[in-house]
Amino acid sequence: MYRVLITEHIHEEGLKDLYEVPKIETIVRLGMSREELYDAVKDVDALITRSGTAVDAKLLDAAKKLKVVARVGVGVDNIDLAAASKRGVIVLNSPTGNTLAATELTMGMILAVARKIPQANNSLLEGHWKRENFLGTQLYGKTLLIIGLGRIGSSVATRAKALGMEIFCYDPYINPKKAENLGVKRLDDLRGALSLADFVTLHVPLTHETKNLINEETLRSIKRGAYLINCARGGIVDEGACAMAIKEGRLAGAAFDVHTVEPPKESPLFDPELRGKVVVTPHIGANTKEAQQAVAEIVVKNLIKALSGEPYENAVNLPYMENKMTLQEREFLSLARRMGMIVACVLKEHIEQITVSMAGPLFEEVEINLPFEVPYRYMPFTAAAIKGLLEVRLGPEVNAMSAPLLAREQGVNVFESRTEARTYKNVLSVEVKSRDKAFSMEGTVTEENKKRIVRVDGYEIDFVPEGWVLLFSNHDRPGVIGKIGTLLGNYDVNIANFALGRKNGSGLAIAALQLDSSVPKDIMDKIQKDADLLWAHLINLNGE
Repeated sequence: MYRVLITEHIHEEGLKDLYEVPKIETIVRLGMSREELYDAVKDVDALITRSGTAVDAKLLDAAKKLKVVARVGVGVDNIDLAAASKRGVIVLNSPTGNTLAATELTMGMILAVARKIPQANNSLLEGHWKRENFLGTQLYGKTLLIIGLGRIGSSVATRAKALGMEIFCYDPYINPKKAENLGVKRLDDLRGALSLADFVTLHVPLTHETKNLINEETLRSIKRGAYLINCARGGIVDEGACAMAIKEGRLAGAAFDVHTVEPPKESPLFDPELRGKVVVTPHIGANTKEAQQAVAEIVVKNLIKALSGEPYENAVNLPYMENKMTLQEREFLSLARRMGMIVACVLKEHIEQITVSMAGPLFEEVEINLPFEVPYRYMPFTAAAIKGLLEVRLGPEVNAMSAPLLAREQGVNVFESRTEARTYKNVLSVEVKSRDKAFSMEGTVTEENKKRIVRVDGYEIDFVPEGWVLLFSNHDRPGVIGKIGTLLGNYDVNIANFALGRKNGSGLAIAALQLDSSVPKDIMDKIQKDADLLWAHLINLNGE
């Protein structure tokens, strides 16, 4: 008998399958205090929650029998994934059930802000009949810029076209053919795209790259009189800069369903001066009966399978069946993911192809034993490399089971190959290609089970892919490393290790500096300029 605890309101129809399983006891306890929650999880096998329950390390410590945490929805910000993974707790989510709901809310927000519908409603209820105050903007013939052409962005594009809008998109990581098939014009420059749009809608995850993507600087490029809509994630837009752009007349209005702090006790968007130009809602993107039922059904179905030892989907922290792998195999798995992250940071264009090559007896011994039926049969190391690649592009919610499918959606062709090992007993290679660029790496795991990068773009090198790594290329001449060391030292950034790769006759070099801390963007720009580097990338490889 398995005990499943539900801590938040979940759509009853979505839970129906759970109640019908004889070997599962379902316990519903809403509104518990933190101490009550610690006590309640002591003897449960699974936890079903939404965003209101913080599943942190302390809670996981209290839940000694916990096997599965099922998050009804997409985001897993309230769950400590690292702590769950260390404890062998599977974290499930439901990434597809709310696509239509989020799409329709976006369209509703576009219409609401363009036609001032909420303001007109409030005015009439207050006893006024002032039609002249609510002169709106029609959508037909207007340009819509979609930032992020994923599932929701694509769905918005289809509906906006039906309203007669001209659609552009900014998404450097999508396959250009996807935009072409949707009848969407793909633009490569964000500022140029913003300058053309009458309406801008955001559909990207909150990552290091997208945080404050729309800020004071980018808003200076926006077409005067445009409208901004954010139904994606709080933090993608600098709310203070957005409020100022509206006050100065650069933006005609904005609509936000998500907020930097939730629930927001105060916000620049709540300024009374903006009341006639801003529409705000309390993160209701997934709040439809259909979506709530769908996301609940998805997690319940996979929760039952996970508890029963059957194939399941949407495990955010998929363990790759690591308990059946040797220590060295697990280290190669970690190496593959980190190599995927590195190549994604170096080759920032849309990647059309990734090739994972394996050489050595270790790879001959690994069995492909995926925990559910999927339309691919990649080696675990290939899946791990794809996961690392897409984590950088799409955010931490990418998991190893969904990564190959997401790669297909993104137009990334995946290839595996087997070669003969030469210098090292076992070698893993990752090569990525964009339309006109390529980048490759080779790595190994030593007999002491230490991960090493041994070749970068044809240059022999030797460094550990951990922590903060500053990877760069330069003209092979004296003084470069000294300049970089001095600049980093001036800003209290310590160099933990240094590796250099050279090619005779090329006149070029590639180097990797392992740093004890991050480097601010302005310092990175200064390093690249003052040291005359050909390219430089700061890569965060902390944690798993």
